[in-house]
This record gives sequence, structure tokens and C-alpha cells, in this order.
Amino acid sequence: MRRVASRYLSRALEVLEKQPDGPHEAIHTARKQFKRVRSLYRLVASADKSFQKRENERIGTLGRSLAASRDATSLVETAHRLAQAASTVEERMAVERVHARLVARRDAIVDTAATEDLIEDALRTCREALAAAEHLTIGGGHKRAAEILGHGWRATGRKAAAALKQARDTGEPDLFHTLRKRTQDRWVHCRFLEEAWPSALNGTRKQARILVTLLGENQDIALLTGFADAHPDDIGTPKDLTHLLAVMIAEGDRLRAEALPLAGLLFPEDSREDAGCIELLWRHAA
Repeated sequence: MRRVASRYLSRALEVLEKQPDGPHEAIHTARKQFKRVRSLYRLVASADKSFQKRENERIGTLGRSLAASRDATSLVETAHRLAQAASTVEERMAVERVHARLVARRDAIVDTAATEDLIEDALRTCREALAAAEHLTIGGGHKRAAEILGHGWRATGRKAAAALKQARDTGEPDLFHTLRKRTQDRWVHCRFLEEAWPSALNGTRKQARILVTLLGENQDIALLTGFADAHPDDIGTPKDLTHLLAVMIAEGDRLRAEALPLAGLLFPEDSREDAGCIELLWRHAA
């Protein structure tokens, strides 16, 4: 756990320091690493709840501090994908104009001195999180480790299944976003455990990755919808906005139609059998 968490944090630290593809890509890459660390810590939260709570808050605050820049980049990427998904030439040209405006907005945000200050703060906090990772302790032997892993796996499945049911019933974007976060947890957990049991977890990891992508693109559309509602002048003309909304509605419907059946396979309402397999895996690995 310490080795894997440190690898994620070291990757974030390196990319924020070097910024090989510019500051906005560095922030995007770093935030992905932060999310993976938080997912990893959730898997073993019951081993040291105070550690998990403290580091979840530290790393979560760190990721949120960079969110404004990342959100600006996300809007650009979403508009680009939507232009490819447009069903008519008129829609595609309208969304491409929206994309160009969002690119200019992103560049104006990222190129400010405030962004440099945010990155410096993020570097300092990332170093603190990296040092803290060395103090994670899981005692009690393989039996206790199996119980901890089973508990973390089951908790993720239970939360995901609840979010899935509510998302199906209500269609609320926030619930789909919660489902995505728990699916991200499942994907990270599979990556961590897969080496011990590749035949069982490789397929689950791949399915979780597909679902993360579908739900992530759905969430990106929800963010762009909210931005368009709040800042229509930043989108463009009323006609361009109308075309953008039509494409977003159609693409969102497609993504959710693909995501929901897959989520049902990954997160059954009763996750006890799944967790029991993880516990058995770790005990036999001893």
C-alpha cells in the first residue's frame, strides 16, 4: 500500500514540477493521481480510520484547489468530443465554435500568476502527503489484511449499488457522479489486487475502466450543461447554444443507456459474495 500510494504521489509531484505538456495538462494528470491515492486509502480505511480521514481530507483539498483550472480544460475536451458526436454539419460547426471560445477561456485562466501559486501550494501539499504515506501501518497478519480488504471492497460495492439504484430512479447528475467515483474506486482496487488474482480481477478491472469512461463523459456533459446555463454569453450565440444543448442531450442519453447495464453487472445489490472472494484470495495468498 505504501509503495503504490507513493508511486501515485511521486508521479503527481513530477508532472507538476516539470509540466512537460503545459500547466493545464500537468494539473489534469496530477489530479488523476490524487484521486487514485484516495481510492487506494478507501480500500484499507478500516485498518487506520484516523489516517484515512486525515489523508482523504488533505488530498481531497489538494485536488479541489486545482479544480477551477481542470474544469476549464474539461469543458474544452467535452466540447471537442461533442463536435465529433454531432449528427448534422450545422450542429458540428456550432459546437466547434463553442469549442474555440472555451479554448480561449481556458488559456486565459491557466496563464495567470494565480495558477502558478496554486501549483506551488499543490507541490508543497503533495510532498506532505508523500511523507505521510510512509506512516501507513496495517498490522495483524494475513487474516486481518483479508478482513480489511474484504471490508473495503464490500463498502465500495454497497455505496455504488445504492447510487446506481437512485440514479436509475431519479436520473440526477449528482448520483451518476457518485456512481462514477465509486467505480473509480473499484478500478483502482482491482489494479492493486489484480497481481494476486489476475484470472478473477482482470475482467472486472476492464469493465470498471469502461464504466469510469462512460460515466466520466456523462459527468463532463453535466458540467458543461451547468456552465452553459450559468454563462450563456461565454458559449456564443443563442443559435450555437441551442445546437450545443441538442447534442448534449442526445450524447448524454447514449452514455447513460450504455452505462447503466454495465453498472448493474459490476455492482449487484448484494456485494457479500464479492467481498468474501477477496478475503479468501488474501488468506490463500499467505
